[in-house]
Amino acid sequence: MFLGIGYSFCEIYKYINNISPAQTNVLWGVADLRIDSDKDIRIKNNKDRDRVYTMFSGEQKTMFHAIQDNIFTFCEATAGSGKTLVSVASMLDLYANGEINGIIYIQKVSQRFLQNGFLPGTMEEKTNALWLPFLDAMATLGYQPEAVFKMVANGMIILTTDSNLRGVNFEKMGIILDECSNMDEETLRLILTRCHDDCHIVMIGDRKQKDNRGRNDAFLAYGQYLADKDFGCSVQLTHNYRGKFSQAAESFVSGDYKNCGKR
Repeated sequence: MFLGIGYSFCEIYKYINNISPAQTNVLWGVADLRIDSDKDIRIKNNKDRDRVYTMFSGEQKTMFHAIQDNIFTFCEATAGSGKTLVSVASMLDLYANGEINGIIYIQKVSQRFLQNGFLPGTMEEKTNALWLPFLDAMATLGYQPEAVFKMVANGMIILTTDSNLRGVNFEKMGIILDECSNMDEETLRLILTRCHDDCHIVMIGDRKQKDNRGRNDAFLAYGQYLADKDFGCSVQLTHNYRGKFSQAAESFVSGDYKNCGKR
């Protein structure tokens, strides 16, 4: 059975939109790490991780192990399937066992998002909303938002967008590429060519949730290409755990329903 939400989405959204300027800087990776020098970041022990693991479904367990056993994991998943949650849980386990030095969570700033000029605040403040899936996953795993900010301040977790990655090298890091269905070939190439062989990379997305349907499906082509190599694998999450309403919304196909307007 899928894990319940530790913090509601609304609570996380309210928190992230009321954080201090210093915390906003932390999210964007420009904070002085001395603002929070607590080095004793609490990582779940093996007993706690085992408890979380036993709550995953069979598909989710397969993905959890795939991320740990391969350099590259490609996951096409339906809405509400727990793809971000499983990715975060697997990376935290890798970190706790010394397999990686930190976790990098990458989101693409889509054209639809950039067009939201009516949103208040600076671009950095607007982009804070991109971290909600990650914070939601961490909350489900039992981490308070304040603890996550400590991890970011100490460099264990990096939250960033594709626009901040030129000239960067990723060594011994766990890299989560979220909402990759919105990434084009150039963006994926920019990110993936920065990764060394001691990284663990998971590329997740849902082709049904794509902002720009007019572009080629680089997400599927690039993902399958790398998954077919000896260092990669491909997994799928097919079940929506949010409930019957979300499942019905996910299954709708425009043009297939002929009873619109009829009673």
